[in-house]
Amino acid sequence: MKKIGLFLGLLFVLAFAGASCNNSNENSNNQTEPTATESQVAGASSTEKPEYFSDDAKVMFFYSDYCSWCVKQKEVLAELGKEGYRVKPMNVGENQDLWKQYNIEGTPTLIAPDGTKSTGYAEKDRLRTFLDKYK
Repeated sequence: MKKIGLFLGLLFVLAFAGASCNNSNENSNNQTEPTATESQVAGASSTEKPEYFSDDAKVMFFYSDYCSWCVKQKEVLAELGKEGYRVKPMNVGENQDLWKQYNIEGTPTLIAPDGTKSTGYAEKDRLRTFLDKYK
């Protein structure tokens, strides 16, 4: 009986890990999933806050440190951060309650103050256009 419980528990963990990173993207039809290097993942979870993160930002950025699309999205946010764009960090990997609280179906997801969502990886121009609406 213990073996069945252990097997089901492991199956649940694997299913949850796979569902926590959404690879959907309207522009990703011909894209392959990026691979995060150890240094990118480690850098994403460091205590130093990137310049594009601000707790006062109007748009919330939902991500997980282990989602490869989130790592790629952070690279775009870093570029936009140099132009003054900011997002409020919402790490669903550290706070599982955010999934239900904000009805997050996958990461990366951005939510504007009016509830408008941008789900999936966004290229720089598309992300800039979304953020410009909520400056």
